[in-house]
Amino acid sequence: MTRFAIIIASGLFLSGCSILFPEDPREGQELNEECPARVAGLLGPTTGFAQYTEEMGVATFTFDITKMAFGDMQRLMVDGSDDTAGSRAMAATNEASTAVDVFMQTPVDEKGTFFTGRDPALYRVRGGLQPKSTMIASGCARQQEGMRLVMIDVGPVPPEPGPEPETPETTPDNAHSQNESQ
Repeated sequence: MTRFAIIIASGLFLSGCSILFPEDPREGQELNEECPARVAGLLGPTTGFAQYTEEMGVATFTFDITKMAFGDMQRLMVDGSDDTAGSRAMAATNEASTAVDVFMQTPVDEKGTFFTGRDPALYRVRGGLQPKSTMIASGCARQQEGMRLVMIDVGPVPPEPGPEPETPETTPDNAHSQNESQ
């Protein structure tokens, strides 16, 4: 009778483990069909993505890399990527949530920047100029195993570089007038 009670109790306990300790959805590979639906739910009406009204823009993708293997994380690092951005944000504040906010406001480039050592560990990288309608699919395509797209920020199209303004050269004729204006 005691054995029967122990078997029933352990069976109930094991079935309750998934309720008490659910599987972390950041682990493993997310299917291509699942990512866009999940991300669209994250990018509600209060996000910068939803409020951006232009057709074209430059997206900054933020990924949760907490469950990513260390070797895979190292492959994300390229020459010039900023692996100290998260450390600087933590040193500037004593609150992890404030440090994440500071990190999220930091401009990034195509080489990426990292916030590690805390949960969530984050990786932010700027994408190229693209239509807003393709940004979610583009961010989902960048995902790797253990990595989840959690935010897309959109910036305006950068202005075309124009000709540099000409500066008047100092000649003996205008040197006197330039000295008087200073």
